[in-house]
Amino acid sequence: MLSDRERRDLALIERQLCDEDPRLAARFRSLGRARPVRAPKTLGGRDGVSQRSMHAAGALPCVLLAAGLIMLLAGAAAGAMAVVVAGVVLTVLTLGIAATSAPSRGAGFA
Repeated sequence: MLSDRERRDLALIERQLCDEDPRLAARFRSLGRARPVRAPKTLGGRDGVSQRSMHAAGALPCVLLAAGLIMLLAGAAAGAMAVVVAGVVLTVLTLGIAATSAPSRGAGFA
């Protein structure tokens, strides 16, 4: 809590600031205003639901992602480092394809 003297001093400083530099004072006042929250951008989605997902990417990226993860797990279980690396590469490439491709109109695999 500020004392009465401190509040008066701050009010005096504020008045002097407004008199000397009105643009700077306006900037400080704008900082105190609440900004509206923007809705997330959607890609043709309904009800504000984003369509950028593996489900919206279609069947092929979903199947490739599943294959990459299975390769990764099988390679880890067998101790085959080449299969693990191939699974990781396939998984990363599939996620990149799904992220950059346009969403499909039909439903894909979940």
